[in-house]
Amino acid sequence: MKRIAASARLLDRYAGQALCALLYAFGRGGRPLPTAPRRLLVLKFWEGGLIAMGAPWYRALRRRYPGAEIHFLTLDLNAQICGMLGVADKIIPLRASLGLAVFFRDLLAVLPGLRAARYDLLLDLEFLSRFSSILSSLVAPACSAGFRAAGTFRGRPHDITAEFSPQAHMTANYSALFSAVGAQVSEEDRRPLEASAAGAEAAGAGPFIVFNFDRKDIMPERAWPRQHYEAVLAAVLAAGRYRAVVISQRRVELPASPGLVNLSGRLDYRGLAGLFAKAALFVTHDSGPLHIAAAMGCPTVSIFGPETPAGYAPLGAGHRALYLGLPCSPCIDALKGKELNCVRRGNDCVTGITPDMVLRAMEEQLAKK
Repeated sequence: MKRIAASARLLDRYAGQALCALLYAFGRGGRPLPTAPRRLLVLKFWEGGLIAMGAPWYRALRRRYPGAEIHFLTLDLNAQICGMLGVADKIIPLRASLGLAVFFRDLLAVLPGLRAARYDLLLDLEFLSRFSSILSSLVAPACSAGFRAAGTFRGRPHDITAEFSPQAHMTANYSALFSAVGAQVSEEDRRPLEASAAGAEAAGAGPFIVFNFDRKDIMPERAWPRQHYEAVLAAVLAAGRYRAVVISQRRVELPASPGLVNLSGRLDYRGLAGLFAKAALFVTHDSGPLHIAAAMGCPTVSIFGPETPAGYAPLGAGHRALYLGLPCSPCIDALKGKELNCVRRGNDCVTGITPDMVLRAMEEQLAKK
């Protein structure tokens, strides 16, 4: 997936810029927001964590347009998270997990249907992607909304725009765009994601802490070292107050130990959501499951380095983000398709966060709970 993401960024930057220039003459003319749209299309491809983080805004959109049919066009990797929002009438997945050739083949297959649907409103929720702006033009909705930013050329795909700020928290960017199409979040929109009980059942009875051993296929530089996780895991098991549950996208081999439940490679996103709903705490590096846990009301301790917690950490007293704030951090550029520009030989910004620092943050969060 890391190679696919890198290839997608290159295509977006160079081929995307040429196509945006070609489509510029056919840019949008400031068409008004429809008062009662019949069909809405939401474009959100990358970063399932941001889909989970944006759950209240998607629900506000549903509440604002209760009679509309809402479709989501997304990657197969994130289709299940889109379904967990409880908003979509139809989810259209594109298979990025099998490579860019399959992805574009899927896109060509669904594009005629997208055009024939005659969407009244399209929401492009990609942060300054040229691909999504080109696709917005090709779908040809009656009205289109998306982000803009000074210095980033995307043609003129949208009738309604909101300024994207990489310095702001991503929920503020969500709020700006959804407000522009009339959707305002209320407390009823902040309910948990739809979940499966499988995760909590597999964890068993009694209080437990969840640890994320995943290695981050797309951006492994975000991942905390496994030996650090193992040190914290051993301290928790030795204390005996909580059991430990390990999760990961793939199976992780761990020695059997009293109080340890290894669920790595066993849970889908719905199962993870059910697990987090019962957990006392989730310890993780910057990742999608962090935002699923936050959406389920689970307290978290998270580790940031290449990305800034000021933009991406869960908000609220129940969440603690650890961040060294090195002079070179953050080194991920949101204006360039999440491109990583690390000037060091390794991810010191992450590896420099010690097990002792995490254990202290865990104690603070558990004391609050």
